Parts: sequence; C-alpha cells; structure tokens
Amino acid sequence: MEPRALILDFDGLMIDTELPGFVAWQEMYEKAGEHLTVADWLKAVGYVNGFDPRSELEKRTGRTFDWPTLDLQVSSRAHELIAAAGTLPGVVALLEAGRRGGFRMGVASNSTADWVLPGLERLGLRHYFTAVRTVETVARPKPQPDVYHGALADLGLSTPVGSLAFEDSEPGVRAAKAAGLYVVAVPNELTRHQDLSLADEILTTLEGFDLAARTESLGV
Repeated sequence: MEPRALILDFDGLMIDTELPGFVAWQEMYEKAGEHLTVADWLKAVGYVNGFDPRSELEKRTGRTFDWPTLDLQVSSRAHELIAAAGTLPGVVALLEAGRRGGFRMGVASNSTADWVLPGLERLGLRHYFTAVRTVETVARPKPQPDVYHGALADLGLSTPVGSLAFEDSEPGVRAAKAAGLYVVAVPNELTRHQDLSLADEILTTLEGFDLAARTESLGV
C-alpha cells in the first residue's frame, strides 16, 4: 500500500492566530476613528496580499501614518494575544492517531518558516512533522496547490491518494483540493464566513475526530 499522509495548515488550524491578528488591527483602526469589520478582514485570512490594512486605513482617513512604529505596536499586541493561546482542541489527538496509524505527517502553510517553526516548537508539536513547507519555499501561495505538492514530495509520496489535509480557510481548502487530497475543513470564528464548499467535510472542531474510523470508511 502507498504510504499515507496527514498534512496540516498551521495558522488557525493548530493554534488560533487569526483572531488575535484581527483584534490587534481592529484596535488600531479604532484609535484612528475607523472600524475594521470581519467582512474586511476575510480578504486577508489565509491569503497572501489579499488585503492591506495599512493602505485601507490611509484611504479611509486620508492620512499617512508612521507604519514602522504602528506595525510594531500591532505585532506586539497580536503576539501578546497569541502567547495566551494553546494548541486548539483535537490537534494533539489527531497527530497521535496519525503516528499510531503510520501516517507521514507534514505542514503546509502560507506563513513563513520564521513564524511557523518557532510556533510549532512553542506548542510542542514540531517532533510530529517530518516535512514543513512554508510560503517562501514555493512559487505560488495558496490557493494554488504548490505548497501541498511540495509537502507531499518532502514526505516521499508520489501521489496524494489516501492522504488527508486539514485546513481552516478557503484558500487552504482550494489548495489542498487542487493537489488531490481529501480535505477536512475546521473553520474558526473568522473563516467560517468563507466559502469552504470544496472541502470533503466541514467540522466545528477536531475534538473527537476519529482518524482510524474515517480512513476505514474511505478505504485508505
């Protein structure tokens, strides 16, 4: 039998980094007398260069800002909120089940390695993964399938058959489906508003997900 893989997104899937980023920018907008909505932010979640909150704020206010200083403030606030977050429910159980089941496991992320790798270490998850593919290693980010093709290759797999992807966002779902994987979407508070209809299944949480039963039902 061809080896199987579990390939997971990082941001929003293993840890809630999406909401802290939104909250940090929302607070910045409020200080400038503007309101950043979920609808605005959905263009940024999971996408690379999908929404620029800086140019949007300048357009709304007609002002210029000291972005090096403000970017540092936003980043510090987001990191403060993220630092209080742990691994999302069901992630560790899924990875343990994958290890027991002999799955090869990798990460496919639209973030950079200098964000993802320390994050995995902090959460105590790095040892589960033999492949970590990040955005700077591919020509095209999600929703294109390049990062999944790269992860499969790094895991030594010549085909996606029998492999599962776990994603929280629309671009992630599109990328994984385009790469030929079975896709489980687990949206967060923000991404549940995106179009996840291409996913093979949509869950509210990974908690209680039975990998052995799912792969048996899929015949893989």
